[in-house]
This record gives sequence, structure tokens and C-alpha cells, in this order.
Amino acid sequence: MERVRYALVLAVLVGSLVRFGAASPKPDFAVPARMTGVASGSLDSTGNVVLNTNRVLNVLGQFQSITEWLYSLQTPELYQLASNFRAVMDSLVESGSPIFQGLSNAARISSGNISTAFAGIQRSINATIALNDQHQALLNGTQLFLGSAGVGNFSAVLDLLVRNVGNLSAVLDEIEPAIVDIQRLPRPTQALVDSMYPKDAVRRLNANLQEYVNVGTSTVPQINAVVNRVRLVDSFISRLSSVATLQQSNLNNSMRAVNGSVYTGVRLRLQNAVRAIRTSFSGSMATASRKLRPFTVDEVAILRQVAQNSTGLLDGRQSNVTQTLDVLTDRVQVRLAERMARGVLNRTVDAITNLAWRFALSVTSAVPRADTCFSRYNYEFDKIPRLIYGSLEGCGQDEMRTLQTVAGALVGYLGVLQAQLDAEARNYNQCLNGLSATSSYELKLQRSVCLWGAHRFSELVGGIVVDSQVGAFQEQLQDEMRYSAARYHECLHVVDQLSAAEVVNLSNSIVNCLNNTAT
Repeated sequence: MERVRYALVLAVLVGSLVRFGAASPKPDFAVPARMTGVASGSLDSTGNVVLNTNRVLNVLGQFQSITEWLYSLQTPELYQLASNFRAVMDSLVESGSPIFQGLSNAARISSGNISTAFAGIQRSINATIALNDQHQALLNGTQLFLGSAGVGNFSAVLDLLVRNVGNLSAVLDEIEPAIVDIQRLPRPTQALVDSMYPKDAVRRLNANLQEYVNVGTSTVPQINAVVNRVRLVDSFISRLSSVATLQQSNLNNSMRAVNGSVYTGVRLRLQNAVRAIRTSFSGSMATASRKLRPFTVDEVAILRQVAQNSTGLLDGRQSNVTQTLDVLTDRVQVRLAERMARGVLNRTVDAITNLAWRFALSVTSAVPRADTCFSRYNYEFDKIPRLIYGSLEGCGQDEMRTLQTVAGALVGYLGVLQAQLDAEARNYNQCLNGLSATSSYELKLQRSVCLWGAHRFSELVGGIVVDSQVGAFQEQLQDEMRYSAARYHECLHVVDQLSAAEVVNLSNSIVNCLNNTAT
């Protein structure tokens, strides 16, 4: 009996709950009753507010996620060029999101002041509309970046979206009083709410939201295309910059190596040859002077006089020739002009970079066929700095080898000076060989005549000949340095002309490609 009574009570309770659940309304727009097309359901094919606002927010999220790539650009100039477009898209998301998030929230609340909720949405709408002029001005500043057609397309999109938002404002103004009237009902029932429900306005609200989604969805590929093109040329400009920097570094290293070889193989070789002559002559004169000194007090007057005169002359000759050769050593300066070679490569880099930027902007602004031409020619840019570096390196290497050959010839010429100085020293040594303080008077007389001849040779011939030979060597050295500079300069000039021709040729090829002209 108790079991039957319990079953009856349970059945009554369940039935009551079912009836209460059927009669209990679901919340929409702060109304304690369900309104199809707001939080759930669909009015015709327009869907509902929550679904449509979520779709709008998803579109805005796509705007934001795609545009974020523009913050990771490697090229500072491109980053700056993209700043206006980036600012417009960011502002569009930042100003639009509160509108649609607020509308979604309002569509799902079951109680509260709908006028307050709508007022917040209206403020966001007004702020978004007010920003349109600023957005358009920023967009107009992207002409170089997007091109006239691109600016026109996005300007039209902004106008469509701001007009759509303005239409939302008008529809909300129509919906709000109807919702307020429903909220004032003392005992709202679903049937009564349905009779007062502003279906047409809600239908238009959903249609506006769908229109925003449609415009936004069709714009996403455009934004994506812009960002992809920007990322493409950003990688291109960065790669070209790296190639140029590497070639400039390679050239610096190459020129240091070439001038190092010129220093050791030319300058140092010549200086060492001059120093060797200096050392040899200085040693020979010192030896002769040392041998002569005992005879400066010899008992044979003529020998004593010649020895005294020759000793002073030898000391003077040793000092003069040594100083002359020291000066000659210091004047041996040989070096290839690194600045000129760097100038050629820098001009090449400037020209190719300028062309690259013009080409890149044709891609970002979606010039017809720019993508196709970019695929065909973008790696051609890298080849030119490499070509010019290789040519400049060749100029340096060729002139280094030429200078080494010249150095060999000049060292050979120094043999003439060496022979003259050796002859001068040999004159004294021949006179002094076998002569001593105990030598016979006759031998001393003979050697006195010999020493007198050696003295005359040094006094009248040695200085003049050596000075003439040193002068001739200096003149020949200076001539060869001028010839070297002229050869090297001419080689650099040819490379400079090659660089200009290569840049012009690439530029013409790109123009022909863009114009769809057979090349």
C-alpha cells in the first residue's frame, strides 16, 4: 500500500515538473521568455543573434590573426610601410569586437536593464563610426604599399562595414522599446511575449549581422593575400640584404688579403732588397775603413796622407749612402685602393636595392603579373652582387700578381746599384789586401797610388753614379705605382660599367615581364 502511495506521489511530482518546465520561458534579451532568432532557433534563414555575432567575432579574429604577421617583419622599412594598414586592421578589430560581444551577451541575458546594455552597444557603434574618417586617412597613406586599387578596395570594405554598423544602430533603436514593453508585462506568458516580439526588427538585425559576416569573409582572402605578399617581399629584401652584406664582407676580407700579399710580395720584398744593399755596403765600407786606420799614422807620408783622406771619405760615403737607402726604403709604399673597390660594390648594392624595392612594392600593391615576374626574377637580384664581388676580387688578384712581377724586375734593377757599390768597396779592399805596417816602402808607394785612385773614384764617380741610380730607381718605382693605379682603376671602371649594365638589364627584363612582352 505504501509502495503504491509513493508511486502516485512521484507521478504527480514529475507531472508537475513537466508542466512547470513547459510553461517556464527561456531567456532572450533580458526577457524571461524564448524569442526565436535571438539566443537560439532561427527566423527564416537569418539564424539567431548569438550564432551570427559569434560568426562576426570569428571573422574579426581572423582579421587579427592574419594581421599579426605584420608585426614580425624583418625589414624595418617594410615594417614602417605596413604600419598604417596594420593600424587600421587593429583598430577595426578593437572597435568592432565590443559591439558584437556586447550584442551576444545581451542576447543571452534573462534579466536586467536592456536599455543599459543597448546603450553600451550604441556607444561602441558611435565610436566605430567616428573612427571611419581616421581609418580612411590612414588607408590613403598606404598608396605606396597597397597601390591605388588596393586602397580603393579596402576603402570600400571599410565603408560597407561602417554602414552595416550604422544599420545595426537603427535596428537596435527599433528593438529596444519593444523589449522594454515586454519587460513591463506583469505576468508575461510565452504567447503574450510572442505577440509583442519585434520579429521583423530581429530578422533585420540578423540579416545585418550576416551581411557583416559576408563582407568580412570576402575580405579575409584579400587581407591574407596582402599579408602573404608582404611576407614574401620581406623575405626577399632580407635575403638580398644578407647577400649584399656577405659580399661586402667578402670584399673587405679579399682586399685585406690582396694588400697583405702586396705588402709581403712587393713592398717588403723591395724594402728588404734595399736593406740588403745597405747592409752589404755599410759592412764593406766599415771593413775598408778599419783596414785603413793603422796607415793613418804610417811612417810613409804619402800613404799616411792618402789613408787619412780616404778614411774620412769612407765614413762620409757610408753615412750618405746609408741615409739615402734608408730614405729609399721608406718611400717604397705600395697598396691597392680598397675604398675604390668598396665604392663600386656599394653602388651596386644601392642600385640593386633600389630596384628590389620598386619590384617589391609592385608585388605588395598587386600590380598585374607582379607575382609571376617575382617568381621568375627575384633570385636574379642575388646574382648581381655576387658577380660584381667576384669581378672586383679578380681585379685585385690580377693587379697583385702584376705587381709581384714588377717587384721582381725592380729588385733586379737594384742589382745595378749593388754592383756599383760593390765596385766602390772592392777598389779599397784590393788596395789594402796584403798591405801591412811592415810592408816594404815600394809596396806602400804602390798601394798609395791605388788608394788615391779608389779615393778619386769615390769622390768623383761613386756619389754621382749612386745618386743617379737611386734617383732612377725612385722614378721607375713611382712610374710603376702610377701604372699600377691606372691598371687597377681601369679594371674597377669596367666592373662599375658591368654593374650598371646588369642592373639595367634586370630592370628591363622585369618591365617586359610586367608588360607581358616577350623577352
